[in-house]
Amino acid sequence: MALSKLKSFFKENLEEEKVDVSGNEESFHIEKPVALNYEDWGFQKGGHLNGSHICLLQCLARIREDHKRMVRQDAIKQKKLKEPLLTIRDTYIEEIDQKQEECSLISQEKVSNLKTKVEILEKEIISIRKNPTEIMPDKMSKVSFIIGLFILFALSLYLFIFYSSASFSAFFKEFTLNEIGVANSIFAPQAIKQAYQDGITELILIISMPFVFIGLGFLIHKFQETKGAGKFLKIGLLILITFVFDTILAYEITEKIYNIKAANSFDTVVPYSFELAFNSVNFWLIIFAGFVVYLIWGFVFDFTIESYDKINVVKQAIKARKSEILIYKNQISKLEEQLGSLKTEVNELKIKCKKMKGKIDGVIIDTAEFDKILHEFLGGWTHWMTANKKNQGDIDIANQKANEFIRVNIKTLETDNLSTV
Repeated sequence: MALSKLKSFFKENLEEEKVDVSGNEESFHIEKPVALNYEDWGFQKGGHLNGSHICLLQCLARIREDHKRMVRQDAIKQKKLKEPLLTIRDTYIEEIDQKQEECSLISQEKVSNLKTKVEILEKEIISIRKNPTEIMPDKMSKVSFIIGLFILFALSLYLFIFYSSASFSAFFKEFTLNEIGVANSIFAPQAIKQAYQDGITELILIISMPFVFIGLGFLIHKFQETKGAGKFLKIGLLILITFVFDTILAYEITEKIYNIKAANSFDTVVPYSFELAFNSVNFWLIIFAGFVVYLIWGFVFDFTIESYDKINVVKQAIKARKSEILIYKNQISKLEEQLGSLKTEVNELKIKCKKMKGKIDGVIIDTAEFDKILHEFLGGWTHWMTANKKNQGDIDIANQKANEFIRVNIKTLETDNLSTV
């Protein structure tokens, strides 16, 4: 692109001005005398060529080629100019070596090791499926699970009946004299039916109450699975909450029974209190009929889940290995992405090295020195034109064309900084 600009520049200026320089052919091709600097030589050549604009451009072009030739022949200066480029190229080579080592480490060690682990786990899965008895627990685990499941179902049914009846008796039931026995006060066979007749809200409350206690028992199991001493505090609080809840239900029921008896007694009866409740067998019977069963339900649930885990050990073992395989494959994918990125960087550095080698093998021009030489020659040329009273317009045109020539050439050298000749 820069070369085409130069050709276009010369074409426009050569067509613009036709000057006969045949008589000065010898003067035009003469080289700069060693004793003269470029400014004096420009003054001399301006006189020989009568300040011609075209001849000025031709002289500047000749100076450019002579300067390139001299620079090319000056091995010491070229070596000095190329030192920064050699340093950059060596840096590129070091980066390439470093990144290639990283690529080798990733592909030959990290990825290879992970793939080996994946293969081992896949073989273990095949082996477990072929011969599951190798990791099966004792045969009683299945029996224990079935028994535990049956007991858990029975206890859940009991808790549902007990707490739905007890909550109905405590919150909604109005006792009569023939219903002041413990059995009648706790177990209300018609609790759900009567709650439905009283309204949907009451029915929902009665049906939901047993699940509150079952949920508390489930939470005990979940807290037991956690680690740390804090789980014992949480389990203790759950048990305490359940006990307090059962105490309130028992107190409410026994208070209703006590008040019925008091209302139908001819003796003076003291008001019902917690002291009386704690001394009542019925009070503790109601609590333990619910609270103890609730604790048993929690332990049986824990035991049943443990038995299930044992009989499900084959599936769990395969699942665990598949999870490990997935983790390793994700790590492999990330490493392969990193490897691809490193290879791209290596290729980019190799391209930079190749371009840098082209510059190093070419000719490096000191643009600052080149710019100084051309402007010195131009200064001498225009000095002659001024001294010989040439038209100021011609002087301005000479400066304009010469400066454009210098600008284009300097830009070309800064872009390539190597000889295209």
